[in-house]
Amino acid sequence: MLSKAQIQHIKSLENKKFRQEYGEFIIEGQKMVMELIGTPGPFRIKKLYLEEGSPIPAVAHEAEYLTAKEMERISSQSTPSGALAVLEIPKVPVALPQKGHLYLALDGVRDPGNFGTILRLADWFDIAAVYASPDCVELYNPKTVQSTMGAILRVPVHYTPLVPLLEGCSLPVTGSVLLGGTDINNTPLPCEGIIVLGNESQGISRELLQHIPVRLYIPSYRRGSESLNVATAAAIICAAFRRNQPPLPMQPDI
Repeated sequence: MLSKAQIQHIKSLENKKFRQEYGEFIIEGQKMVMELIGTPGPFRIKKLYLEEGSPIPAVAHEAEYLTAKEMERISSQSTPSGALAVLEIPKVPVALPQKGHLYLALDGVRDPGNFGTILRLADWFDIAAVYASPDCVELYNPKTVQSTMGAILRVPVHYTPLVPLLEGCSLPVTGSVLLGGTDINNTPLPCEGIIVLGNESQGISRELLQHIPVRLYIPSYRRGSESLNVATAAAIICAAFRRNQPPLPMQPDI
């Protein structure tokens, strides 16, 4: 049975202050927890909670089995999935961009759903890493973690000032803008480099724009349309950069 102190500790990790204080965060979901257990990575499991009867093998990690009612008490989801892990926030040094790879740089992306979805897209399009400006939303925000759909386990995210990153980068640098750029559909795109995406409402900061030689825009086909959501724009841009690269072969349905 969970103690009151255990419940309070787990629930406190929904708050950024306590995530930073304890150096811990939470992931929830049968699929994400299963992948976490089976995949080597920087995230160390500190505590694993599974609902009684869970199909997740907990051979490698000592799990505490809970009733459905107990899972409800610690879950942040409206419908608990029956699997929750408390993880240690890793201390990973910032890795510099390397030739032959494609990267995303996010400038002030504040919405956790957008941030998580962009990380999921980065996973799909084989983006080597995501660089985030220090004012971006926190990676370990529960909404961000859930929105990644497991991509948080596969795509490195580095928080770092972006101006020095771009200044010292020898790879091609491009950025997405609303005005003053070239049509992404008619622009030759490199197979390596850094793609910069800006804040949801203000776009890329003026300071950072000075370090982006190639500025791209996604053309609209209807007058009066609202600007694209940054995660939607990221999907279109990543697809454009990968258009000349052969995709992985289709996997047959099992």
